[in-house]
Amino acid sequence: MTKFAPTPWRGDAKAVVDACRGSATRLGGESVDLMQVHMPDIIQPFARFGVENRREEAHWDGLAECYHSGLAKNVGVSNYGPTLLERAHEHLAKRGVPLASNQIHFNLLYRRQGSLATVAKGKELGVATLAYYPLAMGLLTGKLTGASLRHKKDLRSRELLRYLEGGESPSGPFAFPNTAGTIPKGGISTLLLVLEEVAAVNQKTPAQVALNWVICKGAVPIPGASNPQQVLDNAGALGWRLSEEEVAMLDSAADALDWEFNGCGFQTADSKFVGYGFEKWRLD
Repeated sequence: MTKFAPTPWRGDAKAVVDACRGSATRLGGESVDLMQVHMPDIIQPFARFGVENRREEAHWDGLAECYHSGLAKNVGVSNYGPTLLERAHEHLAKRGVPLASNQIHFNLLYRRQGSLATVAKGKELGVATLAYYPLAMGLLTGKLTGASLRHKKDLRSRELLRYLEGGESPSGPFAFPNTAGTIPKGGISTLLLVLEEVAAVNQKTPAQVALNWVICKGAVPIPGASNPQQVLDNAGALGWRLSEEEVAMLDSAADALDWEFNGCGFQTADSKFVGYGFEKWRLD
């Protein structure tokens, strides 16, 4: 899989084709299995002055050219909500191109901001939803603890600790606009307790339960892995399903939290840092 990130200086159809060809060359082949547009055309530096130049349709034309030329065996998009996803699907269908995928942030801690509606629209259109951050950067594995994070000084660890235990939103140079704000004491502990309970009943790990929840909702989780054991743990989410009652238990525990996981620092759930600030998208 490879992606095209639209910017103000490369946003026409040719730029998409050139990016796909470059990726195929770097991979040592003549084509890629999946070419995706990374996000809506949100980098609009002059929008605050009332000037925008949205070029999503040009991006879709570029995907169509990649598909018809054989550069990409499948094409998809990322971070599209239901409305934009339907527009992309219709545009590509007119050119005889199936839209294969839409990659979005989706997990037990990020499901209210249009994610569930986007998954439902994908089902309706026959577009696979790929879920990134399905384990919320490790928060849903049950392996991160306050003790393991507290001695670390990096921004990501400090933010994960805040999600885990609760705390005020950082101020000063670390006041990123897309964190969850002030998190009540206890953080995600109530959700983790339910995860562990369901995991014990199914003889699975909390991570496997969290991944299976994504599958039960109709999406394909794409978890990361930094060692062979994590690969095996991720694979343990396959070949079985949570019961409807267990999915409802997890939904209820997640709904009881009045905040959601929005990422850490520059790794965010609904925006991209582009030098002059954060440009945001919404799954609406």
